[in-house]
Amino acid sequence: MKSTGRKKKKEIIARKPGRTGLLVTVIAGLCIAIFLFWVTRKEITRWEVPGYLVGRWISSAPGYQERYLEISDVSLIFATSPTTVSEYFITNISTTATAKETSLAIESKDAQDITYHFALTYQPVQGGLLFFKNQPHIIWKKESS
Repeated sequence: MKSTGRKKKKEIIARKPGRTGLLVTVIAGLCIAIFLFWVTRKEITRWEVPGYLVGRWISSAPGYQERYLEISDVSLIFATSPTTVSEYFITNISTTATAKETSLAIESKDAQDITYHFALTYQPVQGGLLFFKNQPHIIWKKESS
């Protein structure tokens, strides 16, 4: 075999200074942007108890004069007698509004971590009226502060 005199040239890859740093900076910036988008999106979907619900609700229906429902930013409190009170911590609220009323689905948990669902209807007439969907004949009115 005859040698052609050609030698294989080794390809030398020249590294440009600062390229690695730029790449790391771009990837870090992208990660931060994704994280901020995720956090912002999470805050957008966070529920809040509507301000018109917050307060103590009472009923004049027979058998309910000694009872009340208290709604705060974090819980529902049902008082069925002066000494019996049950508290449920709100985990989610979804609302559907029409011109006349707002339907509310409240998910909550008690102290034993048992999940409860409460379906209510709010009407803005007469200072605000509240009804449980399973007891539409019991009218709850917001107590004056």
